[in-house]
Amino acid sequence: MTEALLQVFVIIGIGVLVAWLGWIDEQATQVFSSLIVRVFLPALLFRAMASVNFQTLSGGPILAYLLATVAVFFLVYGLAYRYAHWFGASEAAGPPDTAGGLAASAALSATFSNNVMIGIPLVKLFFGPEGLVVLLTVLTMHSLVMLGTGLVCFELAVKGRSRRSKLMTAKHLLQSAVLHPVVVPIYLGLLVSLMGWELPLLVDSTLASLGNVAIPACLVLLGATVFQSRHQVRPKGVAPVLVFKLVIHPLVVFLVAHGLLGLPPLTVAVLTTMASLPTGSNPYLMSQRYNQGVSLSATAVVATTAMTAISLPYVLSLFSSIQ
Repeated sequence: MTEALLQVFVIIGIGVLVAWLGWIDEQATQVFSSLIVRVFLPALLFRAMASVNFQTLSGGPILAYLLATVAVFFLVYGLAYRYAHWFGASEAAGPPDTAGGLAASAALSATFSNNVMIGIPLVKLFFGPEGLVVLLTVLTMHSLVMLGTGLVCFELAVKGRSRRSKLMTAKHLLQSAVLHPVVVPIYLGLLVSLMGWELPLLVDSTLASLGNVAIPACLVLLGATVFQSRHQVRPKGVAPVLVFKLVIHPLVVFLVAHGLLGLPPLTVAVLTTMASLPTGSNPYLMSQRYNQGVSLSATAVVATTAMTAISLPYVLSLFSSIQ
């Protein structure tokens, strides 16, 4: 396990080094990201879901993860709304953050994990194809539920928006959560599995080759992105988000999955690992859209990613016996 985890952080470090040397700038990073999300990851995800026995799939992982995550979301939202100064309210850039806007940004940053760029490679390396299926099952509903919850909270915080503007935002949410190039191949793979179809050997081997590129490519991209985002860091106010994202969120997910629902050990391990991952990019993108809590969400992405170098080895060590 130590060797596998070291491999993850070495590849991320290579991404940081590549960006530091100037071999890839921010524009190239965006192109690289688009290529990964639209070509290599879909191949990996479609093949993983198409090869699973549909009868073995369960809604338990979705229920456990989202129940715990939504609970933590509203806990952070309430605290950030009531005690905005804990979350760096005085450091708002541009138009002042509203209490609700900052709270929504904090809550989303404390609960929305980077389940794609780092979650997929990490779970695939540590828990194998069965663990990856658990993660992908959750991803079928994760973005829709969490971004939808965040959207409602941001909308409540912003006054005077036109009905057309709200409809366009809702349309964007559906497109990004349901028609996303990462989610669509999961649904298509589920359809293949449901119908009991077998992929032709040439198709299967081609998808396997493309999918093998996805794992290291995601980690290199993550390292480059973190380095290029370092100038957006505003340390004040991020500490509570760090505690909730890397400690409380995984703890609550573990308690719900293991204690409340009694899910299998592998499922509990994968769900807890997902909750232990750093903040994904969507909270930052949504904060930008509403111009609320932007510095907080940007800092959360960079800070939680850096801190997982310490926290993730401990979390994974707790589940070493089931690997």
